[in-house]
Amino acid sequence: MPSWRRKTRPLDLLLVLISIAYPFIVYFGLMKFSPLVVGLALVAFLILRLLLNRRRHSRKSEFWIYLAVLGAVAALLAINEMLAIKAYPVLISLSFAAVFGYSLIYPPPIIERIARMMEGELDPQALRYTRHVTEAWVIFFLVNASISLWTALYADVATWTLYNGFISYLLIGLMFGGEYLLRRLVKRKKVS
Repeated sequence: MPSWRRKTRPLDLLLVLISIAYPFIVYFGLMKFSPLVVGLALVAFLILRLLLNRRRHSRKSEFWIYLAVLGAVAALLAINEMLAIKAYPVLISLSFAAVFGYSLIYPPPIIERIARMMEGELDPQALRYTRHVTEAWVIFFLVNASISLWTALYADVATWTLYNGFISYLLIGLMFGGEYLLRRLVKRKKVS
């Protein structure tokens, strides 16, 4: 069975939900606990993801991403507890930008891989399109990381939570939706 069709395990689903809700967990966690406790909980969460990833023999790139994020969070935790907590969304966006960018240097680009799984063989025009979409995602993740970094450094926890827990997901959805509409338009022009 292809890896993108693997059965979702309850623990995997829980980890995804924690990742998505992370800014809100931080916001409410800081009402009861110190930044150090919340930061250590993040480190424990990242170690769990790392161990599960390693045990399931997932892609090596995922392992190295989790390891790099864990290392960065642990180092920041020793320097500035709040920044370590707030930097997680920045690190995730940078990781996505790196993975998408790496696929441009060492093809096939990620969007091409996804398109081939869904559609099979692609013509030269579709290959160019998937490369451009991958480039657009790299730019998106870099911009998102920049805004997340600004909120981590200069905004209060409420503003940081609003951007990283809601607005950034809304922007991701708009990016997906916009690309979907553009793809349909490109396919329609190709047919006519």
